[in-house]
Amino acid sequence: MQHDRGWIKILLDEAENERMHLMTFIEIAKPNWFERILILLAQAIFWNFYFFIYIFFPRTAHRIVGYFEEEAVISYTAYLEQVENNPSLNVAAPQIA
Repeated sequence: MQHDRGWIKILLDEAENERMHLMTFIEIAKPNWFERILILLAQAIFWNFYFFIYIFFPRTAHRIVGYFEEEAVISYTAYLEQVENNPSLNVAAPQIA
C-alpha cells in the first residue's frame, strides 16, 4: 500500500457532485416508475460495457470519459442559451440544490 497523495478526496468530491446532479434531476424531472427502471437499465448496460472497455482498453475508456465531458459542456452551453432566450424555461432550483 502507498499514500494516494489526496486522490481519494478528489474522487469522493466528484462522487458527491454526481450524486447532487442526480438528486437535482429527480427533484426537477420527477421521473415515474417506468422512467426510473429505464434509467437503472441504461446504467447497468453502460456499467458493464464500460467495465469491459476499461479492463481491455483503458486508454479508450479514458477517452470515452473525455468525450462525455466535452459533450456535457456543449449540452450545458446550449441549455444556458435556451434559458437566456426564453426565461420561462428557467425553473426554480429545488431545495436540495
